Amino acid sequence: MRVLRKALATLPVLLALALPAAAGAQTPDYLALARQGVAQAQSAWRDHRGGWYDERLADTDRYPLATIWGAVPLFEAIDGLQVAQPTPAGRRAVDAFARGAERYFDRALRPHGGYAPYPGDRGPAKAWFDDNGWWGLAFFDAYRATHERRYLRDAARAFTYALRAGWDAGSGGLWWNTGHPFKAGEALAANSLLGALLYRETRQSRFLAGAEKLISWANGHLWNVHDALYAKSDVSPIAMPYVEGPLIDAHEVICQATGDGGYCSAASRLADRAYERFAALGRGPQYDTIYLRTMLDYGRAAGDPRWRALADAEAAQALANARDSSGLYLRAWDGSDMSAHQAAPGMLRTDAATVSLFAWLAAS
Repeated sequence: MRVLRKALATLPVLLALALPAAAGAQTPDYLALARQGVAQAQSAWRDHRGGWYDERLADTDRYPLATIWGAVPLFEAIDGLQVAQPTPAGRRAVDAFARGAERYFDRALRPHGGYAPYPGDRGPAKAWFDDNGWWGLAFFDAYRATHERRYLRDAARAFTYALRAGWDAGSGGLWWNTGHPFKAGEALAANSLLGALLYRETRQSRFLAGAEKLISWANGHLWNVHDALYAKSDVSPIAMPYVEGPLIDAHEVICQATGDGGYCSAASRLADRAYERFAALGRGPQYDTIYLRTMLDYGRAAGDPRWRALADAEAAQALANARDSSGLYLRAWDGSDMSAHQAAPGMLRTDAATVSLFAWLAAS
């Protein structure tokens, strides 16, 4: 029944996909676009004195280097390129970035160390639990790209820190950061998917238990009844694509890894609702790429082609509108200024998020 329902649900998408082909349209060479984009980003934002990448072009701040949130799209773009087409040069690029990414690990973060937002932070820095989730997922993709178990360990450290330091032992839920302002859907979503992937790869029960604990809490405390999706936080009922995507994919990964069909059924319901609710994206490349990438993974696992079609359509908008006069992808996908999308001008995250979408389209 699930296969039949998927076939019926995706029939309009398949018909729509057939029309451009009949008109002679060609799929972009995502691999070439991603390679060019990564090379441009590495050149434009490289800080040779700091041995890393800057947060913004020509950054003159006292602390110019990219934060985790600023750098994770480039990390994912480099991972995605190597997954799409493994090469010795691609392997070296993943290794170089992943070793640099380990500089964010701060052993001083209680209880046993975690990833601080700025490279080289040592001491009582404020840390974000969603950052640890996104960074952990990028390390997992580095492992996927290279089969280097060091990066699997790095991913596990991120998950372990988020669960031990971020979980509220009193009422449950994952805090946004170590200041404990609210329980964040972003942190919960990223770490739910990370835990599910770590379990699928290692079969260590602690990762499955952690992911299921997060999802169970979200079902009871982050559920938006009106949208039939998860809320942004325990203080905001808004449903956001880049929270839904990782949680949908986490459900599917757990289903595939454990054989528990209830997770597949939930993933399917959530995916159908997300497809209806987010017919148009536009929050910003740094957010929308997370949604599209995780839904590409979900679509491949569940046999649901709607997500490839959506990602192709959004990539076409980016190609048409996002490049500025320098050739960098520094505009939103509708061509608007990034000031309307929670980003300052010239940010690495803006450009690299679009390049990451191309890389994972090539990999899918």
